[in-house]
Amino acid sequence: MPEVTSQPGGAGTERESPGPRQSEDRRSPNFEPTDDEKKVVATWLQRVQRAEDETKAKEWRDNLEKLRGYVDGSVHKDKTNDKLVRTNMVFATIAAMMPELYAKNPTIAVTPTDAVSQEELGKVKKFCATAEKVIRKMLVEEGKLKKRAKANIRAACATSFGVLKVIYQKEYRGDPIAVRRIEDTQDNLAKVEALIQQLKKADDPSELAKKRDELQANLKAMAAGNEVRIYKGFVVDRMKSEDFLLLDDNVDEFDEYVDAAALGHKIWMRVAQAKQLFETDLHGATRYGRPRTDAGQKTDDTPADDQFICVVEIWDKENGVVRTTAKGMNRWLREPYAPRHVPQRWYPFYVLGFNLVEGRWRPISDVELLQGLQDEYNTTRTNYADVREKAAPKRIVRKGGNLSEGDVKNIVDSGNKDWIAVEGNPAQPINQDVMQLDGLKIDPAAYDVTMIRNDMDLVSGRSDASRANLIKPKTATEAEIMQEAMQSRVGERRDTHEDLLSEMGEASLEIALRDLTKGEVEQLAGADAQWPENPESVEVIFRMVSVKVRAGSSGKPNQQREREQWSQLMPVIEKTMTSVAELRANGNFDMAEAALELLRETLRRFDEYLDLDSIIPPIERDEEGKPVAQQQAAAQLLQVKQAWQECQE
Repeated sequence: MPEVTSQPGGAGTERESPGPRQSEDRRSPNFEPTDDEKKVVATWLQRVQRAEDETKAKEWRDNLEKLRGYVDGSVHKDKTNDKLVRTNMVFATIAAMMPELYAKNPTIAVTPTDAVSQEELGKVKKFCATAEKVIRKMLVEEGKLKKRAKANIRAACATSFGVLKVIYQKEYRGDPIAVRRIEDTQDNLAKVEALIQQLKKADDPSELAKKRDELQANLKAMAAGNEVRIYKGFVVDRMKSEDFLLLDDNVDEFDEYVDAAALGHKIWMRVAQAKQLFETDLHGATRYGRPRTDAGQKTDDTPADDQFICVVEIWDKENGVVRTTAKGMNRWLREPYAPRHVPQRWYPFYVLGFNLVEGRWRPISDVELLQGLQDEYNTTRTNYADVREKAAPKRIVRKGGNLSEGDVKNIVDSGNKDWIAVEGNPAQPINQDVMQLDGLKIDPAAYDVTMIRNDMDLVSGRSDASRANLIKPKTATEAEIMQEAMQSRVGERRDTHEDLLSEMGEASLEIALRDLTKGEVEQLAGADAQWPENPESVEVIFRMVSVKVRAGSSGKPNQQREREQWSQLMPVIEKTMTSVAELRANGNFDMAEAALELLRETLRRFDEYLDLDSIIPPIERDEEGKPVAQQQAAAQLLQVKQAWQECQE
């Protein structure tokens, strides 16, 4: 029976009981999996195939090339045949939203929760400042979050959803698969080991020479020491939408994917890369000439090591293990294992979708909403260009009239010349041989694309912004309402994306707390970093803080609004600082605390995140929560009264 242990994600972890066969045997060319392993692998691959063959999923996957073609302007379904005027409104609409959704790296704030006592508040705040530096350095900067997140937003707009996979990198073969793994010495060692094994098996002289050259190059790279010896940190992968697998038929809503029994990731690897990573022969693995193609594609002309296999990494949350195999195989590429560096949500996948539909897992992509309008726009603009061309006036010259052939040729070839000399018959008016025929009359209203553009703005969430260019506000109140309307739907998308980034930041802090030592944190955040040294206190500390992306911090900053808001808040803050200082000096601590609470509520309503304690230091309190200064003042007053009585006596 497998042994089951609890995991942070709440699911049991299945650990296969060790038998007579050791995990190293899997590297042997004579290794043969047990019948039980073959059956389990076949069951999971059938589950993967069933997820891929599901009718709606298959239709969507077959439609992806078309959706992406509308974005790059190569696919059209209009009625203009070869006479085309192309204006790529789909790309322009998505590109116009990007600065609003992600213009700069978000501000990930770590703040104390209400459960933190007054005595621990200072220490917890210092830890929060350290945690913010750690997340910013490891996740945002080293993980190249901005580049990956922007690509993920474009994927969500084009294909209906985008997927980021966040992996904690530490051990080359012990970590889950990371496509964009940051290379360190472990990678070079693995390459050298793989090349040595290939040299032992190679018989072709040219192949031997090639492998020796690669081995020498890798040894020189290791000797140079240019790479990091061992990198510890977060790797952010932007997965292709079609490579993400939902392996739970019970999931009907988009946000339920975190609760799915299992999720999968298809990783397309070259054969040589897979052998290097897994240190095993790929028995039975289906070979492909190119990634994401049919298995029937010819691979005869592709070198064996340059062919591709489809590795399937299955995150089995129900049993708490990660399973790794490849399509066509009857064995695991590595023994199923319980991942060590996982957050409470367990899954490393972060899925982004905007146009959610009730009762359906896959959202609607922006391209699906816009493609019909794009075709109509192209048809209208092409027809207008065709009519304009036909509306040009025509000049007619009579053949065999009073003008000679040379005169006719001069008129036809004249172009835009001001003067044309002709001979002809001086006794006959020239207008008898030359005349102008008016072209077709154009009705501009028949080719107006304003309604099409308004519809595009409406379905993409930028309708109010477009109408603001056409409708002039009559009053300042109308102008403010219009400005708020411009930000409403785009703001909702930005809020959705920032919620996803908040989940990533929270998971990153949870993993970092378990693995990083205080010395490693000091290298990231400075010598005054506050970090727990006792692993047992990690869970307690993590529950004392909240990790959130500050609202709107990743979008395009509205500097005018920020200046106006600060000009309104600054006098209020200064007045409160003066008032609190006077009230405390007079011993009226209750009113001073009331003034601070009023200022906190004002900042909350303005959606400002100032740390009041850094501006107006809190007063020291005793074990009962009473101000120490108030007690000291009362004691001093009592001493003064006693001294006065003694003087009177």
